[in-house]
Amino acid sequence: MTRETSQAHNTDERNTAGILGSRWPAIGYAVLLAAQVAVRLHSGSALWLDEALSVNIARLPLPQLFAALRHDGSPPLYYFLLHGWIALFGTGDDAVRALSTVFSVLALPVAYLVGRRLADRFTGLAAAMLMAACPFAIRYATEARMYALVMLLTLAGLLLVLRALERPRPARLAAVAAVAGLLALTHYWAIFLLAAGEAVLLARASRQHGRGPWLRVAIAIASGAVLFLPWLPSFVFQERHTGTPWAPAPTWHDAVNTLRQWNGPGPAGIVLALVVAALTLRALPRPAARQLLFLGLGALVLGLVVSRIGGAGYALRYSAPDVAAVLLVPALGAARLAGRRGAAALTVVAMLGLGVAVLSPLLGSRTQARHTAALLRAHLRPGDLVVYCPDQLGPAVDRLLPAGTDEVVYPTMSTPQRVDWVDYAARNAAGSPGAFAAAASARATGEVWLVRADGYRTFGTQCAELDQDLAALRGGPAGILQRPAASGESEWLEGYAAPS
Repeated sequence: MTRETSQAHNTDERNTAGILGSRWPAIGYAVLLAAQVAVRLHSGSALWLDEALSVNIARLPLPQLFAALRHDGSPPLYYFLLHGWIALFGTGDDAVRALSTVFSVLALPVAYLVGRRLADRFTGLAAAMLMAACPFAIRYATEARMYALVMLLTLAGLLLVLRALERPRPARLAAVAAVAGLLALTHYWAIFLLAAGEAVLLARASRQHGRGPWLRVAIAIASGAVLFLPWLPSFVFQERHTGTPWAPAPTWHDAVNTLRQWNGPGPAGIVLALVVAALTLRALPRPAARQLLFLGLGALVLGLVVSRIGGAGYALRYSAPDVAAVLLVPALGAARLAGRRGAAALTVVAMLGLGVAVLSPLLGSRTQARHTAALLRAHLRPGDLVVYCPDQLGPAVDRLLPAGTDEVVYPTMSTPQRVDWVDYAARNAAGSPGAFAAAASARATGEVWLVRADGYRTFGTQCAELDQDLAALRGGPAGILQRPAASGESEWLEGYAAPS
């Protein structure tokens, strides 16, 4: 991942100097970048489950925050940063998402610096434009989760690695170690990226010529584990008791689908994927491109294999560290196209990415919680009880209801602000819809409101059975206020009349 030969570098500079020095292309790129930043500033959706959980954990006092994370299954860095952010800006939807927006926007100049260090100024511009236009990056710039931070740290780590490979001074190596540790403390799937990075560095160091810097950087990355050591007992507890009970183990289809979904849904996403793939193929003659591709795709495959063997679940968002590395490859491909062809390809990518983000459901509603909460606020009376089945529906709706609303989750009868993932599958398997319905009906002197969704893993048919048991105890449902939406986090809302 060092610079190419000076001859290739000078050729690239000649090919791109005219583009960057020309007034109108520069204005056009500035407008596209501004538009791509603008779509990161707001999402009209209410917070969905994961975001609501993030906020409810991050707002706790720090000792309780770290204790709550043991039962959540996540590492602490993002929650620690969100805790401070909430203290300054509050817990409104736009306020808590703005932290991710800041991380995502900061990633753009870092991507430029990485691209420029890899090759030249146009590669830097291409890297920034590809990151700005990436529908995956746009999506998680508007979500109160750690994925935008992961992408920023990945790019910062690559920049520091490139600098350390040129001059492996102690300060530069220490910076590499620090970012490696911070990545592991942000999301566990970043550990697979670090492992793939070690493989690249050690493979290069095994060659006879110029092994020193590569070996030193590999040692620096491994040294980042020192930052993770204080969190290690919590990680071991999470590994044994939490996991991802809500999702099946991944298949090879997930690897292919991940590459496709990085470019967003719909026909425009397919076209964007094809253009990015063509630029990637164009870049492959460069050793740096092959190393970056191995880094990103190797980390993805490693994560999928480990998850498959361990029976852990997978979600597209876990690939955040990988997409940041892989997107640098088509940036190198765009720079290898001569002059205007490279500029045209970059413009097409930027416009397609923007179109996918704006015209697709990418930034649309992620949950029905806002509509559910509005209906509940209109109908709740003193003595009413709101029941959530499964408990995963609770956090998003609860934050939109009046303080003091009586709410419980199935099967534990606990409050809905957080989900306890510890031994989750076993606890749900032991649930009894009939016993829970009797306890809930006895607790409510008014109506019982059931917020329900079927098909959630580890619950089987229990939520549908709970619906039937409540209806039997209360003489049938008083009415169905809401049916599930076509997409996103959707739910039924049903009411059961107060005892006569």
